[in-house]
Amino acid sequence: MKSFWKKLWSQPNAKWLLGIPLGGFLFLAAGAAALATFNFSLRATNTNEFCEGCHIGMDTVVEEYHASKHYRNEYGIIATCADCHVPQDFVGKMKTKISSGIKDVYKKYWVKDINLNNFDQDHRLRLARHVWQAMDEQGSSTCQSCHNPAKWDLKVQPSRARHNHKPEVWEEKGVSCIDCHTGIAHKKPFR
Repeated sequence: MKSFWKKLWSQPNAKWLLGIPLGGFLFLAAGAAALATFNFSLRATNTNEFCEGCHIGMDTVVEEYHASKHYRNEYGIIATCADCHVPQDFVGKMKTKISSGIKDVYKKYWVKDINLNNFDQDHRLRLARHVWQAMDEQGSSTCQSCHNPAKWDLKVQPSRARHNHKPEVWEEKGVSCIDCHTGIAHKKPFR
């Protein structure tokens, strides 16, 4: 057993063998740097400043959001763009960032077909339907990350809300939050 440890810690006969631990360390450092960069990128692209960088001048959703209860309310709680539009789970988040995010950047900088002059008339309803469908497909999970149905006090809600917020009613009707609550943070387009 003693010879094993002695052999393990002795200088190797071939100098290239010294590169194995060094290469492992460099690989580990590069992986850690890549992970940190990836995490930083995800956080940076989830900020309101990032989202507003494209939307200001292209449409009116930023101004509508800033006037909504999701941005300005008596509690001082702000729901960011990502809180509503980017799922919390990793797969959903990556799917949204890759499909919608890349397409949005492409439309903004290369195609340039959405602008303040044509947004309401030509694009608002189509884009709203896309968002509603995405929210519906994920069961409005982004809504429920802040508005937790398990913590609702149904007794203090108005009678219609009290009835519609019961989980058995959701299941019976096959609806999620977005089916009733469109136009909360942005102007509701005519369907």
